[in-house]
Amino acid sequence: MAKDSAVAGTASTWMQVVFGGLGLSVAIVGAVIAYFAWVQPHSSNDDNPPPGPAGTTAARTTGPPASQRVALASLTASTGGGNFRPDGSGLDMACASGQSIDRQRSVEYDLLGHYAALGADLTVSKARDGDTALQVAVFADDRGVGTYTLKKDGTTRRLDVPLAGVGRLRIQLTCQFPDGEVRFGDPLLTHA
Repeated sequence: MAKDSAVAGTASTWMQVVFGGLGLSVAIVGAVIAYFAWVQPHSSNDDNPPPGPAGTTAARTTGPPASQRVALASLTASTGGGNFRPDGSGLDMACASGQSIDRQRSVEYDLLGHYAALGADLTVSKARDGDTALQVAVFADDRGVGTYTLKKDGTTRRLDVPLAGVGRLRIQLTCQFPDGEVRFGDPLLTHA
């Protein structure tokens, strides 16, 4: 009887080791799969880096024909479309309320790789004062491709971002105070 008890104890210990090890292996494999499922859609595509060195802009001798350009306002936003307000040939975006759950405004478009670039003239149409900074950030497939810090000093900043092969475009406005607004003058997408 003592021998059977010892064999049962040894078998029990052996089964705990085997099944515990299998459980741990399954958990590790599951964690690795979950990690790559999350990281892969959020990582950049290193095979298609943006053209030119970072921070440089190519000299443009002539723009593409008007038939190859599309007004950003003519596209339907996939999310946040109400954050842009059409105004003549431009679009205006007001600052968020500044509450803890409302810190920034953003608009997203599904481009599906149909466009090569986005251009617009950025100006601050409303701000608390001349020193208040408003920031426009542009993301192409969740990669930052342009950040523009603006003040209400009358200057216009040119937004020019490459979009070749980009599936999703996000334009985001972050403000210090809720009473600001940025104007996107004549925002045009260039067909790829």
